[in-house]
Amino acid sequence: MIIHAASKKLEKPALGREDHALEQDLEQERWHQLLAHVGAQTHGLGDLLNELGSVSALERVSQEQLASLPKATAKVVYRAVEAWRKGSAADACARRSERTDTSSRPSSYHFFPITNQDYPELLRCIPDPPPWIFVDGDASSLAAPCIAIVGTRRPSQQGIRAAQIIARNLAKAGYTVCSGLALGIDGAAHQGALSSGSTTAVLASGIDRPSPMQHRSLAARIRRAGCLVSELPPGTAPSKYQFPRRNRIISGLSSATVIVEAALPSGTLHTAAAALEQGREVYVLPWSVFHPQGRGCLSLLRDGATAIGDLNALGDFFPLVQEATEKAPASALGPEATRVLTWIGDGATSAEVLSRELELPLGYLLVTLGELEIAGFLERQHGLYQRATSGNSLR
Repeated sequence: MIIHAASKKLEKPALGREDHALEQDLEQERWHQLLAHVGAQTHGLGDLLNELGSVSALERVSQEQLASLPKATAKVVYRAVEAWRKGSAADACARRSERTDTSSRPSSYHFFPITNQDYPELLRCIPDPPPWIFVDGDASSLAAPCIAIVGTRRPSQQGIRAAQIIARNLAKAGYTVCSGLALGIDGAAHQGALSSGSTTAVLASGIDRPSPMQHRSLAARIRRAGCLVSELPPGTAPSKYQFPRRNRIISGLSSATVIVEAALPSGTLHTAAAALEQGREVYVLPWSVFHPQGRGCLSLLRDGATAIGDLNALGDFFPLVQEATEKAPASALGPEATRVLTWIGDGATSAEVLSRELELPLGYLLVTLGELEIAGFLERQHGLYQRATSGNSLR
């Protein structure tokens, strides 16, 4: 793996070309050594590096600053500093050509330390930010405004449809939809976003080991139309113990978090708690009290979260959606929506039949059906879709 990082420049006398190149090599070498020693033990390190402005400045860190870190983190940081003190400039120069000659190697991942100007600003502002992130895919998608959409791994069909509809409309308006690649609501959110825009998946593993296995193909699609993000070094195996750390990044990258469906107890509530701690907005769907998978959402409502009671009014909460709605013709329908309405005609049919007859992926079709339903073109009775008896019509 090749790591390329750019850090903030400290005020110092002007350097010659060779001296500047040597300084860059030393900085690169120190990032390598720090990564090798720290691994997943990053608690508190992001704040310290952000304060220092450079990885090299760790060599001059005070005992007071080191004591501010958790003991485990302080221990590995001390070992890293000792390792590069024992190294030399000659060592860095000797390895320079090996690290910079990438012609015969596979493409490297993006590596953004917290001192890099391309490190996401919203993430930099959270309590205990990651000291670095690895990015696989289009890193520019992180520059767009992000909204997190998360929820249970065991969703209802209504929850899946809601996640897909919200994600699709947010992505279409220009937001990057951020989630965790998990089964259930996370996967539905990524799929909905991919149908109209960009999405980011934050992993609880190395960037090269996305999980679960069922979502490997989804991860490949996300790389092409967004990116995968991880704080953990490549090669790190997935671990449930990394979920809370992963969740703070999901909410940290985002200006708001939407909890689509969550039971009690639920790991999804950790993401909501992280968002609230970070001072970000939390939105939830107000499920019925008889819906077990929605009890976590009702709990968050009692704690002050904002309810999204109408999926057709997302513009009330997200400015870009409002702008897109104002610019779009009120009655405009996409080609797939028109095909669906034309095929249904005056009859009634299931989503599975429509998917087969129109040769549309079922997940994509369910998003279209849901949008037609909330827009008043369709209604569903006994699992079958038919033209609405009132509301919008193409006739």
